[in-house]
Amino acid sequence: MTRTACIGFLLLSTWLTTSLQALGQTPVTSGSELDYQGSILRPWDAKQERIVVFERLHPATLSGDLYLTSSSDAGSTWTVPVPVVATAANERHAEMVQTAANAFQLFYLSNASGGFRIHRASSSDGLTFSEQGAIDLGWSGGGEVNPHVIRLPGGRLVLVYHRLGGAAYVSWSDDDGASWNTDRIQVSPANAALPRIAYRPSDGRFLLSYQTNPGNNQLRIWARTTTNLANWRAQPVEVVGGGNNHDSMPLMLDDGSFVLLWARVIGDAFQIVSASSDDGAGWSAPRQVTFRSGLANVQPHGLVEPNGCVELYWGGEQAGAGGDYDILQGITCFDSLFGDRFQSAVGPRKHRPTLQVGDQTT
Repeated sequence: MTRTACIGFLLLSTWLTTSLQALGQTPVTSGSELDYQGSILRPWDAKQERIVVFERLHPATLSGDLYLTSSSDAGSTWTVPVPVVATAANERHAEMVQTAANAFQLFYLSNASGGFRIHRASSSDGLTFSEQGAIDLGWSGGGEVNPHVIRLPGGRLVLVYHRLGGAAYVSWSDDDGASWNTDRIQVSPANAALPRIAYRPSDGRFLLSYQTNPGNNQLRIWARTTTNLANWRAQPVEVVGGGNNHDSMPLMLDDGSFVLLWARVIGDAFQIVSASSDDGAGWSAPRQVTFRSGLANVQPHGLVEPNGCVELYWGGEQAGAGGDYDILQGITCFDSLFGDRFQSAVGPRKHRPTLQVGDQTT
């Protein structure tokens, strides 16, 4: 469906809004386990394949192991999750990138060496991984956590992470993750956490997002841009004022605009929301994406699709007590109509045509 054709569907917005709320989302995992933080990858030249690596946490300790599930039919069905990095150590916050036709790199935090470090595991098929140990980022002591890694068109890997109780940093690798720049380039204030990064090839612009806690646990989301990884001159901007905001994830849509997804408390629970920007400095008002009253929705990740859509993956609470999360999947779409950007609610993949209608919050 073209973006122009979306206008015709606006006349059906009331009916479709009700339908979308009733349809729900597609579960990637199920069961009573605490499944959290799902990193999604679509292998090169394999449009129907999906691989998700996620944390499975022990509810009492929140110590994690990394599990993997895959789909060969674009997410309609998923394999039974299997452990890919599961030791006595605490392994969490997986991020996977493909570096060649038969090479995949998995990055995650682990305290296997005593203090927390960012570790790497490698694979030839994206399904079974061999642990390669901690990567050297230039620190004499441990404390690096929560990696986010992207691959640039030329092959360079860019990593952002933060130090426990400290700031966010950026590094890069030109050998598929075996070695990294060790200049420890700081990209945030001292109290930042969960940095994530996106890249726009047309102007070489990086978009960084992260969160800070002003002291009242009402977390704030910030964005910052640069065209030089070693020099971050632009001042950070707060994406939205007020509220409790967590877990931001920046993406570049197929039209070159940026979108930021994050978890925001709405009513009685965290819901996934989004905002969009052309330059990373001015942001639209947040729009609600998930509508799961009383159930938390956190840690969004996404695959960019054509026509302004994002295939969205996130951790969805299944009971109010907070001990049972599953990885959920849906499609959310964005468009530019009448000079303004709008967004639809999440819905299942098989109902994608209805998702181009609009915004349930208007």
